[in-house]
Amino acid sequence: MKSNLLIALVILALFGCSGPKDKVVPTDIAKWETELKSSIEKLTEEDKKLFLGFVMRAKLGEVFGGKGLEEGLTIGKAIEKQKAWIEEQGQKEAEAKLLKQKLEAERAALRKQVDDLLTVTVLKLKLVNESYSENQLIELGFQNKGQKDILGIKGTVKFIDIFDKEVGAVGFSYDDGLKAGASGTWKGSRRYNQFIESHKAVANLEEGKYKTRFEPEMIVFTDGTKLVIKD
Repeated sequence: MKSNLLIALVILALFGCSGPKDKVVPTDIAKWETELKSSIEKLTEEDKKLFLGFVMRAKLGEVFGGKGLEEGLTIGKAIEKQKAWIEEQGQKEAEAKLLKQKLEAERAALRKQVDDLLTVTVLKLKLVNESYSENQLIELGFQNKGQKDILGIKGTVKFIDIFDKEVGAVGFSYDDGLKAGASGTWKGSRRYNQFIESHKAVANLEEGKYKTRFEPEMIVFTDGTKLVIKD
């Protein structure tokens, strides 16, 4: 008699240890209302968010060819998987942030090198009529402040109005060479299109009411070395 009572108590204790997290999640969401709702309602708010987050990811993945919800998955296991996924995403974000900081530091260092060795300025900017068309003419001036001879320069000059808004840009490639300590010029033009907003904005800039910023892409030296600036 006592033995039967002890067995019964053990069975009750085992059943009593079963909680909402032990409930198996039906793969058919249509069954959740009757088979899963009461277990979900017993979860803490945090666990509810984790569980529903996992389910949303699983179902979205299923739409794009993923496996969806696996057979035999419990609520608790789903919560653990979501926690692991969140932790993994956090780690990826941290790694991406560190990489961005590293690349920005490298770019800033390269930019300083360029600023120390080269000055680029706009000497002339005007709109002229040539052969029955309008062209925007631009003349740039360069000064090699470094100790090495430059073979070529490639980059972009950006135009910025008095409100610090970038209104247009002109790309260029200069390959006439520039000795250490020497200066040089580049002249270029482009067909003016009144329907392109940046063309109009640059054409309407008034002397003394705009500034420029040189964005280098590559500087090639006569000794074969290069400074490459990538976005």
